[in-house]
Amino acid sequence: GSLAACYAVTAIDSFDNESAKSIISCVDSCSFFEVPNVFTPNGDNYNDVLKARVSPLIERIDIKIYTRNGMLVYQTNDPKINWDGRASGKNQFVAPGVYYYMCDIYENRLTGVEVRNVSGFIHVTTEKGAKIKE
Repeated sequence: GSLAACYAVTAIDSFDNESAKSIISCVDSCSFFEVPNVFTPNGDNYNDVLKARVSPLIERIDIKIYTRNGMLVYQTNDPKINWDGRASGKNQFVAPGVYYYMCDIYENRLTGVEVRNVSGFIHVTTEKGAKIKE
């Protein structure tokens, strides 16, 4: 499931003579982690849950989502995130607005598990009938 490895090339001629190996080249697989910047937890079953697009190379994450004032509203280790718009530990939805996140991504690489840090903004829209064009 991964192209991450070290490779060398040889050539074989028509008499089955094999050349010496080339220089060994090590390459890592491409990894991705994409978080939508808008979602609409308004109960219409359309974009009601914030879900990340995640590479299978990602082992886990540690994402924290904050208000603009710095109050933590949501945290998870689930690489898909799956945030329904409710504040952690509460059964109430966050207010519409802009939230920011900081995320540590734990990726399987050639050298082992490495941590990459990303951050960004998420706009929460709760108006009925709000739709996001894909």
